[in-house]
Amino acid sequence: LNVIDIFAKEFFLEGLGPSTIVGSAAFNLLMIIAVCIVAIPNGEVRYIKEMPVYVCTAAFSIFAYIWLLIILMGSSPNVVTVWEGIFTFLFFPVLLLTSFAADKGYFGSLDRKENTICICEESTKDEFADAATQIRNE
Repeated sequence: LNVIDIFAKEFFLEGLGPSTIVGSAAFNLLMIIAVCIVAIPNGEVRYIKEMPVYVCTAAFSIFAYIWLLIILMGSSPNVVTVWEGIFTFLFFPVLLLTSFAADKGYFGSLDRKENTICICEESTKDEFADAATQIRNE
């Protein structure tokens, strides 16, 4: 509906427009946060292991809202120009490459092998106890 509205109004901001996208994105973000909070049982704690990936995601999320403000209220009020659309489209590959680099550890230390604990069906009670001790120490 939003795309139809944008083309029908010759790319001018009216009706559904960007508010639909921003509202949907905000709703999705709040729902994801709510599910993440509810999914953790009472008395348990979860930690972010891959902080560079988290920071990358948070930074791009904030940038997306700021960019929307810039193009809709600053550079060309109430209309999306071709160059703004092209830049917006090109930000997606930048996000992908940055996220990939963050996941591979290019933006921070990444010691997955040292922190990896493997427990399988063949593990002995002693191996399980050692793994439990190692987890508690972290």
